[in-house]
Amino acid sequence: MSGTRPLVYHWIAYYNDGTKLDQFNKDLSENGFSKIDNNKLNKIGLYPFSKKLAEGITRSNSSTVALSLGFLPVYELEIKDGERPIYYRDCFISQEQFHVCNSCKKEFNYDGYNNHIIKYKDDQLGIKYNEVVPICPNCGAHDYFTCKSCGKEFQSFNEALHGMCPDCGRSKGYLGQHNITSKQYSRERRWNYYYFGKQNTIKGTNIKFLMKISESGDCVVT
Repeated sequence: MSGTRPLVYHWIAYYNDGTKLDQFNKDLSENGFSKIDNNKLNKIGLYPFSKKLAEGITRSNSSTVALSLGFLPVYELEIKDGERPIYYRDCFISQEQFHVCNSCKKEFNYDGYNNHIIKYKDDQLGIKYNEVVPICPNCGAHDYFTCKSCGKEFQSFNEALHGMCPDCGRSKGYLGQHNITSKQYSRERRWNYYYFGKQNTIKGTNIKFLMKISESGDCVVT
């Protein structure tokens, strides 16, 4: 998906006096993470948005989109004396290329090597050839050629003698290409990771615990 990624998590900081600080206030304005008072913080959590909160944030803020995904797990951390919370997001962007089969209308990736080989034989020379072309892995379709004069079909341009129909000759045996799988498309894909954890400095050494949380809720401790 292109464009700004929607938020799927929001944080809440809990204080030892029973109060708390939400990332989003009741009026849907947003608090910066630096606004958390670490001196009285005793717990912090990442929570999926409720439907009501996600819709309200999206309506009220043109630059922030929130998405409610009820299946996401909750992540909470106890913060002890001397510990400091960590939270930030990273957005990753990739450009990807793909093909669309005009026969079955499905997408597929083409690497130019494996499983994309047409085998054919030159009957006049008695030589077998292999040619690498985009072949749809779903239905097996690929580009093919037909003689514009007699309609004879060829699996590859090189299957015909010098790119000409051997039955019609060079005077009129020109080939026409049927573009089934050769057209390549590109798109931008974006996704967020949420980094959530805590750190402490003990005898001059920085001790850190950090979780890398995907938009689907999967977590890896880094």
